[in-house]
Amino acid sequence: MALTVEDFAEFITGDPEDDETVPLGDALSELAVDVEADAVEDARDVRKQL
Repeated sequence: MALTVEDFAEFITGDPEDDETVPLGDALSELAVDVEADAVEDARDVRKQL
């Protein structure tokens, strides 16, 4: 089985709802979630549960 460009045509076309004036990095940063975690504390919590 081989994939051709036609197989991906629906995924390549632009989305009319996209604002293409916003740079990709800025658009992705709007979706990002800032998560602060203490990995050492998290590992200790997991060990306590085991």
